[in-house]
Formats: sequence, structure tokens, C-alpha cells
Amino acid sequence: MNNNRRGILPSFVWPIALVMATLALLLLAVPEPPRAEAPIPPQLYSSSFQLIGTGNRLGTYYPVGNVLSKWINSQLGSEGVFKPIETNGSIDNVRLIIQGKVMLAMAESRIIKENMAENASSPLRLVWPLWNDVVHILRAPERFDPGESFPGRLNVFLGQLNSSTRRTSLEIIDALGLYRRKTSAEIPIEAVLNSLANGSIGYATIQAGMPNRTVSDAVNFHGCSLISLSDAEIEKILQKVSTSRRVNIAAGFYGESQPEIHTVGLPNMLVASVETSDEAVGLIIDSIAKGASHLRLHHQAIGNIPVDPEVALKIMQEAGVPIHPGTLAWIEKNAKGRHAAVETGDAADE
Repeated sequence: MNNNRRGILPSFVWPIALVMATLALLLLAVPEPPRAEAPIPPQLYSSSFQLIGTGNRLGTYYPVGNVLSKWINSQLGSEGVFKPIETNGSIDNVRLIIQGKVMLAMAESRIIKENMAENASSPLRLVWPLWNDVVHILRAPERFDPGESFPGRLNVFLGQLNSSTRRTSLEIIDALGLYRRKTSAEIPIEAVLNSLANGSIGYATIQAGMPNRTVSDAVNFHGCSLISLSDAEIEKILQKVSTSRRVNIAAGFYGESQPEIHTVGLPNMLVASVETSDEAVGLIIDSIAKGASHLRLHHQAIGNIPVDPEVALKIMQEAGVPIHPGTLAWIEKNAKGRHAAVETGDAADE
């Protein structure tokens, strides 16, 4: 008799169970909140600075942005006119320019071009060409058995959410028909190198100008290696990743044991809003051009920024994005001056 009653709930439990079931249904009906965008640094809300959108600390945008800001400030005789801010890179930076929250930003030409294609009234304008971002695919030390090929058998860092690096990584995986088993996209930037070195992740994509300190440290001090892509793989990637181009990393560039690496790169641009004054744009370009020799001592990537007006114009025209009127005015003025100097034999040594 007692056995027959074991499955029957006491009468006082039924109202409680009914309330709990109703709450569960209500919770299931609530839509999932949208994924938040990358947090905006507090400095963005200050009107005391002219802000420059850079990138994260794994890449090249952030350190070069700091160098450029200090140099422009020194030319203006000011300690705080221009200030670099850390972002997730190109995608964030384009958005911040459009929102009017930064004056200048660094971004891949493909991200700028795609924004222009989606929005004919976009305020984005090219200010000056920068360097090519190179796709470095790092592999964990062999003892962790990360897998023969990218993205491997372990967790993999493909870049931050809302970053161009993550997008490039996914496009490469798609172009090569690879299977991505796992991902550790939420790894904090400062933990990527150690995670790779201790085998927590098998591969990591670092999309940055050369040289890159994170890549150098991984190869020279942590037993990691760089992956070289085959010609066939690169050809597939070029078809998939807009504006990408072939890049070779010379043997020994990141240490004696590093062989020649074949990979891809994407051109970067300094970008501003069309609302930014011609005078301000001209002043910025003038500072960069005049300080090129000095600036490259602070970061080698700056040595890849063109200073010849006609070379810079050609690169920007190839990007297929409108050029800022202030840039065009500066190029016209300085190209004429350069030609006049050459004709009189007074051109400065390059």
C-alpha cells in the first residue's frame, strides 16, 4: 500500500510546482539580449583630446598610434592635443569615425571600402596609406601536439570578437575548407602568448604589421613556430579575403631558426571623417612626412609608410575609396614642390 503512494505528490506541493512551471515558461519566452559591442574607453567621452583609434596590444596599431600621437603633439608644442585609444581594431575604428567619437583612426582598406559600398553617404575618407598587416599564424610548441595544420585539434585563438583579425581567420578557414573543432575567442589579449606557450591553445592568429613583438617573443622565447602557407592555399585565400595580397617573411626575420614564411597581408590606411578640416589633415600628413626618419627609429613598421606624395596617391587610388580633400591639397602642393626641387637639383636625399 505504501509503495502505491510513493509517486503521488502531497496536495500542498501542487501550487508551488505550478508557480515554478509558469516562471520557467516566462523565462524561456524572454529573447536573448544582443551581444554587446566592444566596450568604449572612457577617454572617448572627453572633449579635451583629439582621439586616434588604434587597436589592441597584440598588434601594430596600438604602439604606432602612441608613437604618432606623441610626435604630432611635439610638433604642435602641446602635451595633450592628440591621444591614442585602445580598440579592437579596424571594425571598431570605422564605427567610431562614423559616430564622430574619434578624429583619426587606423583601419584596413577592405573594411573602409565595404562600409562605403554599404553606405553611399559614409563620411569616411582616406588620409594616408600605412603599412600592410601581415597574417601571422603561430603554432604552439610541438610537445603539446597542436595538430598538423591550422586550426588544429586544440582550442584556437582567432582574434577578438568584433575584430578584423577574427574575421580574417574565419575567412581563411572557410577558404581552405578546414574544420574548426574548438575556439577560445574570449581569451584576454594579455593571456594569448602564455596560452600558446603552455598549450592551452594550439594556434593563434596575429594580424599585424612587421615586426611584431608578440610574434617575436613567441618564436624566440617560447618555442612556438610560424606556419607557412602553400601557393595553392594562398591563391584560395586571395579569392576569399578582399584586398589581400601575397607576403613573404624572410628567413631569420623573427630569429635564426625561423624559415621563410609565405602568408598574406592586408593594406592599412589612416582614415578620417570628411567633416575633419583640410587644414587639420594637412598638418597631420606634414608631421608624418617630415618626421619619417625619426619615427621609424621608434617602430620599424613606420618605415613602411610612404612619404612620396605620388606613391601615396597611387596606393590610395588603388583602394577605391574617396580621398580626403585635405590630403589631395597636400599632395598637389608637395608634389609640385618636389618636382621643382628635383629640377633645380635641390631635392633632399631620400
